[in-house]
Amino acid sequence: MHDDLDFRLFDALRHAGRSMRAHRQHCDDKGCGPAAKREIILAILSDNEGAMRNNQLASAFRVSPSTLSEMLNRLEDDGMLTRSQDPADRRATLLALTDRGKQRADEIKEETHRSFKATFGNLSEDEKRQLIALLHKIPDPDKTD
Repeated sequence: MHDDLDFRLFDALRHAGRSMRAHRQHCDDKGCGPAAKREIILAILSDNEGAMRNNQLASAFRVSPSTLSEMLNRLEDDGMLTRSQDPADRRATLLALTDRGKQRADEIKEETHRSFKATFGNLSEDEKRQLIALLHKIPDPDKTD
């Protein structure tokens, strides 16, 4: 039987994705629901340690500003973030976490840490570094050269 290395790689990546989703709320074998995707925004804003512009967040989250808008509306309605005018550029909007948003961001980070530990806990620190380096060699479909 032919041993297709590309298929084995695809299967290994699929397995890793399924393992990560299995340890996350709002996720199953088919993917993560809208709530989980919205909550990633909270973690990104938390890591920014302050206010962030819409376009910066869209770039960090790898979505278009229009796609981001609906998610931001929901997070704002849920009391997780606030929007304000950027004093440096009145045309721009700044996004910041509320206390409730900061608390949920911390919970998300802890949940993510547990998920990654369950998925990648068998790898040594060196193996994790190697995996990161290898995965960063994969071209980003959003960037054109």
